[in-house]
Amino acid sequence: MFSTKRNRRRVDAAKKTGELKAAATNHGPVVLKVLGLLCASVAIFFGTIHGVAWARTTPTFGLKKVTVVGQENATDVELARLAAISLGQNLWTMDTRAMERSIAAHPWVKSVTVTRHFPQSLTISIEEHRAVALLSIGDLYLVNEVSEPFKRIKAGDSFDLPLVTGIDRELFTEKREDALEKLRQAVALIDAYASEPLVKKQPLSEVNLHPEGVTGVTCDGQEIEFGEGDVPAKLVRLARVRKELVARSMVAEVIRLDNRARPSWVAVQISAKKP
Repeated sequence: MFSTKRNRRRVDAAKKTGELKAAATNHGPVVLKVLGLLCASVAIFFGTIHGVAWARTTPTFGLKKVTVVGQENATDVELARLAAISLGQNLWTMDTRAMERSIAAHPWVKSVTVTRHFPQSLTISIEEHRAVALLSIGDLYLVNEVSEPFKRIKAGDSFDLPLVTGIDRELFTEKREDALEKLRQAVALIDAYASEPLVKKQPLSEVNLHPEGVTGVTCDGQEIEFGEGDVPAKLVRLARVRKELVARSMVAEVIRLDNRARPSWVAVQISAKKP
């Protein structure tokens, strides 16, 4: 009986040995592949670290050329100074988003995109505000196409734009949205006036907002009382009146389009000046 048990143990041991050899034969290549991939991943990881470190310090990616496009009023020097750009700076280390935020602080900049072009150049694409009017609220400010003041006028600045008056600085401070609504009214009149070919020959120099409505003053001193609302129809009547004045060799000092009781009526005060 003891001899039989020892034989069974030998058979079991031999069977297990065979199973282990079979498993090694079947799974060995897989294990080797996994080990190979692991080694390759480690090599790539350390190689990438080394490559990034090299890229961030090598002169190969040093900035040599900066191109600024889209700007008319902001200068290349001003924009480069805001972005803290310097020649030789490594492109890999540049934070373009931070540069965009810094450049956006320039009063003329409406939007900006900074793009790296490897190996050694950079493009700054600018969209500027379009100035359509001047606003007088103590100081003078430029007003953009969406009726927002965006830049205070400094000594030496020169802009040939209609001047908007009649809005108090206190209104901007205390009720900004109300002030902007008045400004939008003035800018809408300026845009509509400039788009009418029969009236824009006498461009506006001032738009005054007051409790009774809006008064426009042309560059030759003619006053136009627009009153409130219905600007397109009033511009048509204005063009008709001016045409008639030219035919009669007369000059109007004041043209009133603000008759609320009879909107189609136009009152004209004739000037002593000759055309």
